[in-house]
Amino acid sequence: MRQPSALPDHLAGRSFTLAQQVQAGVPAGRAWRSDLRVASRGVRVPWGQEQPLHHTCTLLSALTPGAVCCLATAAQLWGCQLPMPLQNDLTVHLAKAGGRTRPVRKGVAGHRLSLRPQDVAMLDGVPVTSPARTWLDLAAVLDFESLVAAGDYFICSQARSFGPRKEAFCSLDDLREQVVVTPGVRGIRKARLALELCRVGADSAPETRLRLALGRVGLPEPALSYVVLDPTGGELAWPDMAFPKFKVAVNYDGRHHLEARQRESDIRRDESIAAAGWQSVTVTAGHVRTWGFDGCAHRVLDAMVRSGWRIDRGDPGAKLRS
Repeated sequence: MRQPSALPDHLAGRSFTLAQQVQAGVPAGRAWRSDLRVASRGVRVPWGQEQPLHHTCTLLSALTPGAVCCLATAAQLWGCQLPMPLQNDLTVHLAKAGGRTRPVRKGVAGHRLSLRPQDVAMLDGVPVTSPARTWLDLAAVLDFESLVAAGDYFICSQARSFGPRKEAFCSLDDLREQVVVTPGVRGIRKARLALELCRVGADSAPETRLRLALGRVGLPEPALSYVVLDPTGGELAWPDMAFPKFKVAVNYDGRHHLEARQRESDIRRDESIAAAGWQSVTVTAGHVRTWGFDGCAHRVLDAMVRSGWRIDRGDPGAKLRS
């Protein structure tokens, strides 16, 4: 069998539209050769070549006038971590800005959404629902804790003395306003409840889940973005969560903390705050796999009790509910 002719460099190894093929001067019949598959009407993808989501969305939104990426697709374009079933779903979610019709084509899940102009943004040339609208739409497909974690992601901002400054995609007030002006969407009750637990300062979904687990075991709400200082006012550490009154610091150490240099830094961190009278509780993904977030929360509970904390049965408002 004769091998298909080589494609131009800017088309090789990536998906392209038939219009782009014509513009490149490639014969029309080349689109039907065995090394290409029909991913969607007017789109060809080379077999066995994984395509970046942004590139796929660029093609499909251009082929669908007025289309806006939404729901899980929009969340991933914004960089929001989702549960693995949604993260691995190759379907592209699109809505028409007008809301009266939904896009229909292979590889696309079409949605009817009533979108205000401020509900749509451009992200690296791709039309996408705004961070606040994306979060609200996720209420229809995410479980409660994942929705809180997504909210924490969109509103997170950090201005530490180390590392790059992190700017929020939107504010907590933006999420509140979105809930108020869009009362009829699926999952609105879940969104209203989740909104009460969203906090600025959580860097990752596991941090959010650990924070919610601390509330379930009856602990007071921890401080986020807290800095532990030495007696001279110098910075010792920025724990993920802290209980300053009881000098208990809590950290969720992700995968990058397994690197030797980072591990050494973590040891110095824990030793420095221990010298200042603080207890440090570190939770890892391995701990979570073994005990779950609730089990890990009991480790924090034990540290708090050792530091003199006692639950106030008469003050239920002190608990972080979930």
